[in-house]
Formats: sequence, C-alpha cells, structure tokens
Amino acid sequence: MTQNDFRNSEARLGLYLILPAVVLVILVVILPIISGIQISFTSQRVIGSEFETVGLKNYLDLFGDKNFIASLGRSAVWVIANGLFQTVISLLIALLINQPFRGQNFVRTWILLPWAVPAAVTAILWRWMFDATSGIINTSMMGLGVLEKPLLFLANPEIAGISLTFVNSWRYVPFLTIIFLASLASVPEEELEAAKVDGAGVWLQFKSITFPNLLPTLTVLGLVGTLWASNVFDIIWMMTRGGPGVSTTTVPVLMYDTAFYGYNISKASAGAIIFLLLLIIFAIVFIFLNRNFSFFPDFEKISNRMF
Repeated sequence: MTQNDFRNSEARLGLYLILPAVVLVILVVILPIISGIQISFTSQRVIGSEFETVGLKNYLDLFGDKNFIASLGRSAVWVIANGLFQTVISLLIALLINQPFRGQNFVRTWILLPWAVPAAVTAILWRWMFDATSGIINTSMMGLGVLEKPLLFLANPEIAGISLTFVNSWRYVPFLTIIFLASLASVPEEELEAAKVDGAGVWLQFKSITFPNLLPTLTVLGLVGTLWASNVFDIIWMMTRGGPGVSTTTVPVLMYDTAFYGYNISKASAGAIIFLLLLIIFAIVFIFLNRNFSFFPDFEKISNRMF
C-alpha cells in the first residue's frame, strides 16, 4: 500500500466515523431549523392546522411587539448576569481548590455533582428551598434573626431574576470550575517559582502569570457560555414560568408560551429564527474580533488594564 492509499483510507475512515454525528446534527438541528423557517412565513396556529403563506408578516409583527423587544432585553440581562457571576465564582473556586490541601481529590471529584443533577430535580429542589412558608432558606434566616419576614424569592419581580440566576449558576459553576482547573494545570510552574524567588506576591503572580494563561479559556467560555445562557429554558419555566408577571420572561420562554399557550406556532417560529440570527451574528462578531485581537496578544498590557 502506497502512502497516498494509506492517507486515502485514513480519510475514508475519518468520514465514516463522523458520519453518525453529521446525520444526527442534520436530523436534530438542521431539519428543525429549516422547518421553523418555513412555518415562520405562514399563518399556522397549531401543528397540523390549515394555514396560508403570509410572507414577512410575523417578523414585522414581532419587531412591533413590545413584549418581544422587552424579552430581548431581559435575555441580554440574563446572559450578562449569568456570565459574570458564573465566571467570577468558578474562577475563584478553581484557584482555591487548585492549592494543595487534604481531601483535594475528593473535592475535585464530587464538585461536578450539581451539574449532573437533572434540571427538573434542580428546579423542584430550589423551589422548595425558596418557599416562603416551609423553605429551609427563609426558615433558617428567620431563625437566625437575619430576616423579620420571609422573602418571596420567586414571587417578587425585583429578586426573582436574581434567584433564577443563582440557581442556574449553581448548576453550571462546577462545570466551569473543572474547565478552569484544567487551564490552571497548563500554567508554567517554573514561571511561578521564578516570580516567588523575585519576591512577587500572590496577587502579582496571578496578574502577571496566571491570568494571561487563562485568557484563551476565558475567550472560549465567553462565546460558549453566552450561547448556553441565552438558550436556558428549563430552569426558568419550571420555577417561575416567566413570572411574576413577565419579569423573568426571556425569549425562549416567550416563544414557548406563544406557541403552546397562545396557539401561534408561526409567530413563535419567527421569534426563534430572529433570536437564532442574533446569536449567529454575535458569534461571528465575537470570533472575528478575537482572531484580529489574537494576532498580537499582549497579555501583560491586558492584565494591567483590567487590574
């Protein structure tokens, strides 16, 4: 067998191996998107009902819909709040458990437990703990004298979003912590040792050595985390159904409500397509800026600006 034949056989093997994944993506992602685009140009109310083609009417209606525009704003706030909180907390935890201590392996192993818990179980668990009458959080805080009356964590529009952000972060912080731990393992030990010899403190070591090495990981998480957070539906729906009022109604929640409770699947499809396009535009701009920025990375200058 010649070298070219060997390379061709390797290429064919690679194609055969990725074929199941490609077929799955086509069936689960591509075809539903195409179907959603088709439905968005119709007047279909429910699946299987009669409809007619209405062109861009659904899209124009959505751009004039105050509820939809407001849900875009709430989605943006949701993404930013989750992104900042999860990134900061997971980085701090990763830095903490990266230090040698007794039981370190145990902590690293079991820290993923909240992330492995199904969303439905997480929602039921936290709804019970947030309960105003029998919830352990209110009961404990009132017993300690911190609160005079119970907080309505999920019934108060002013704190419902904060409560959901905390619960969603409780799910994803362990996963992000593991990613940061893997990234911390790539920080050159010799550079840290040299910094210690030169008299650099913990903060200066983090600012000049650790943080610059974490920037690639932060960049990836900035993109992937935004896409993940923007599509969160299960926790919000199972805990508040977008309430109280519309205070936690993000775009995914609004589109679900429009399709299955408002019986307007065509309008919901149009809203989902608009949201998809916005996420695609964000991803393209993010990647473009990152590639142009990464040609001449000056990590020291970046860390100086940030800190």
